[in-house]
Amino acid sequence: MSIRFTPNVLLSIAMALSLILAFLMLAVAMDQRWLGAKLTDNPRLATPQAFEGLWLNSIDRNSPLSRHSDIPEGLASITAISGADGRIIQLMPNDLIEEPDALASYAAMRDFFARQSKLNAVLRQPEVMLHVQSQEGDTSIHQIKPQQERPVSSLPLAFWLQIGVGLAGFWMGTWIWVLRRAEWATRMFALAGAGLLISAFPAAIYSTRELALPGDLFQWLSIFNHAGAIIFGMGMIGLFLQYPRKLVKSRWLLVPVTLLAASQVVDIWQLVEGPAFGFHLAVVLAMLSIITLVLVQLKVAKGNPRDRAILSWFGLSAVIGAGAFVATVITPNLLGIGSFVSQGEAFLFFLLVYIGAAFGVARFRLFQLGEWAFRILFYVIGVLLLLGLDAILIATIVDNRAPAFALSLLIVSLVWLPLRDRLERLLLSRGETLDYENLFRQVMDVALTPPGRDQHARWRSLLEHAFRPLSMEITQNTHTKAKLMEDGLALSIPAIGDLTSCRLEYADSGRKLFSLRDVALANELLAMLTNAQESRVAYEKGVAEERQRIARDIHDNIGVQLLGALHSQNANRKNTFIRETLTDLRDIINNAGMQGAPLDEVLADLRAQIAEFLCAANIALDWQVKRDEPVVLPMIAVHTLRSVIREAVQNTLKYAGAEQVSIHVDFTRPMLTIRVADDGCGFSAENVTVGHGLDHMRTRMIGLGGTFTLGEQANNQGSVITVQFPVT
Repeated sequence: MSIRFTPNVLLSIAMALSLILAFLMLAVAMDQRWLGAKLTDNPRLATPQAFEGLWLNSIDRNSPLSRHSDIPEGLASITAISGADGRIIQLMPNDLIEEPDALASYAAMRDFFARQSKLNAVLRQPEVMLHVQSQEGDTSIHQIKPQQERPVSSLPLAFWLQIGVGLAGFWMGTWIWVLRRAEWATRMFALAGAGLLISAFPAAIYSTRELALPGDLFQWLSIFNHAGAIIFGMGMIGLFLQYPRKLVKSRWLLVPVTLLAASQVVDIWQLVEGPAFGFHLAVVLAMLSIITLVLVQLKVAKGNPRDRAILSWFGLSAVIGAGAFVATVITPNLLGIGSFVSQGEAFLFFLLVYIGAAFGVARFRLFQLGEWAFRILFYVIGVLLLLGLDAILIATIVDNRAPAFALSLLIVSLVWLPLRDRLERLLLSRGETLDYENLFRQVMDVALTPPGRDQHARWRSLLEHAFRPLSMEITQNTHTKAKLMEDGLALSIPAIGDLTSCRLEYADSGRKLFSLRDVALANELLAMLTNAQESRVAYEKGVAEERQRIARDIHDNIGVQLLGALHSQNANRKNTFIRETLTDLRDIINNAGMQGAPLDEVLADLRAQIAEFLCAANIALDWQVKRDEPVVLPMIAVHTLRSVIREAVQNTLKYAGAEQVSIHVDFTRPMLTIRVADDGCGFSAENVTVGHGLDHMRTRMIGLGGTFTLGEQANNQGSVITVQFPVT
């Protein structure tokens, strides 16, 4: 049964192995004899002068040379070194050459490695004689005891840069591969990262040496450096043969691998005259192949904005990053004019490739990866930092494991976690911070705008502000949530209310793909808009219901009082009716802020009013009240009681021609029953027309959970209205 490791485990193993290899490189670099001299073959002197050997630019503090105050720092050169056997080796500018493949021939390289062995053999003796020549031409000999190991502090910045670039390239390549192990494109990218590590690590050792390394070690380091460069070329060529469009079948990837491997064999076995044709030419041709493949991919992806966006970002960073190193280091050596910049500094160009890959993953979901991929990477880095700090503290400062782990955890929490958050904001944040307060205002504007053209225009403006798409078109879709389309090229927005569904294409003006974060934002906007629209509908419904209530109350209550005033012959009484009507009108508009009123008081006031109305019209009143206990009516029940009796009496005054009105009120908890009858002309059930008053009474009863009945007296001797509703 095969064992399948999770991405976290694989990435952790790869990072741990690369760190072990980095510590091995550090151990090799430190396992060299050290004088403490910073030598150069091209000193920057205020007054240029000729000198022999190598110029002593400066002396490190606490070094073997610093103990000899008679050696003039920055004012002399070291012309030769010799050991106990008295054999003198003259120093030459080529002894400090940074990259031996800059020499014209393999024969010159072999001589260089042999000379390095001789110099290293002298430096490994217990005592070394330095032949120093001052600016005045005076020569002196100084006996120095080289330090057995080179201290870490003496390693120059270029050493750490090359180690860091190698680790970054390998980690990035492995990170993407462990998440997409089955794809040839990610395999090739991981191969390129491994090649960068294989090339940068050896170069970090020999390009930052003080003076000399063992010749055999130097030669092997140079071989690995060349092999790493060739492997990097294999990986990048294979990558752009497969991504973003698959140009060839995977078996054809063997062609560039075979050709570049053959060039490496030629280089190792030195089958040509020099490294210019054995190594540099192959690297330059590989770089030209990478550029050509990027251009071919751009042409093939002409009709696919997503692929062109990937190429314009990742492809360009790969061409610029690797191309800058080839242009400043490899090509000048091929032409025999020497590199333009230090190789240690030039390795920084490769970081552009991997920075481009990281931003490609963040913005365009390069290799179909997203934000989750960064979380895995940050998690693994955090774990390795914790374990690494724990080991360092135990080995150097803290003897007990528990305090060491606690201190490591504290350092990671204070340093790595804030740094991780900053990296997340840098890599994953939108190019422009959204103003959520403004978005909320726009959502409310859309929700409160009446359905129509203006509402559609405001919704479109909101989406353009939030996502900045290159295009937006109306579509028909059935889903209820925002949805990614075509691998992030488009975002489908569902219909909501009277707003039609639409499709947004090419996020951020075509500079990125839509992501799951955009989907979440779209759904959040849809939810806010839905809630706002529902609130608007509820508000409008409440307004309409309040208008209907006021209309009913005015019709049922005010009408009968004005009618009573109309029939009154007494001017003072007429004025009293009108004042009471105005008071009731204010109560209706304010919806009566009282908590409630006793039934007896309400009926007493109502009886007095109705009696005067009927008396003015010469109609008798039969008023009867039956209740089983005192009760306080809520205001809605008070309004209903008044409205029903007043409306029924008003109908009698207007239409019945009655001589008597009977009003019976019965309260038997919890039901209140009101019966209003007259002895008028009655009505025909077939021809009766229900007016606003009767409709209002029926509506009030439905709202209170009661009943409304309109009927006739026996022998068609008048009409009867009966209502019943619960009082709580």
